[in-house]
Amino acid sequence: MESKYEQLKLDVLDEIKEIEQVLKDLTSVKRDLVPDKVDNTKKAAIGTFLMNFYVGVENIIKRISKVYYQKMPMGHSWHKELLELSYKPPQEKIPIFDKGLVDRLNPYRGFRHVFISGYGFKLRLELMTTLINDIDSLWIDIKKAVDKFWLKVE
Repeated sequence: MESKYEQLKLDVLDEIKEIEQVLKDLTSVKRDLVPDKVDNTKKAAIGTFLMNFYVGVENIIKRISKVYYQKMPMGHSWHKELLELSYKPPQEKIPIFDKGLVDRLNPYRGFRHVFISGYGFKLRLELMTTLINDIDSLWIDIKKAVDKFWLKVE
């Protein structure tokens, strides 16, 4: 018998595959991260991958919010509210993440905003390097949290 959330789970798995590709592409670019040799084009590419990573995680939360929580924040602060919803879901619903994981995701949300609202040549390599250095362990923890979420939902 098919689970009530089987299609949702498949959609989230597709999103996970997309994020895996983004991280693979980011790995190939970050090999050449020599601070004095990173031009604006490379900064823009790195910024794109960091933004894509966060947007992918946000897409997972959006899919779960729409189908399982049956709630989707709106308005000017919906990105922040959506992330909060992932650890403070509606009553009797299971959270996707815990507060600690959301705290680790918040800098990526902030970067997404800066990237969308600014210019590639103004990106700060120091900030991006910090995000890059944390991304692999964060991704491992995100996947573990999503796996735990499915175990509790099913």
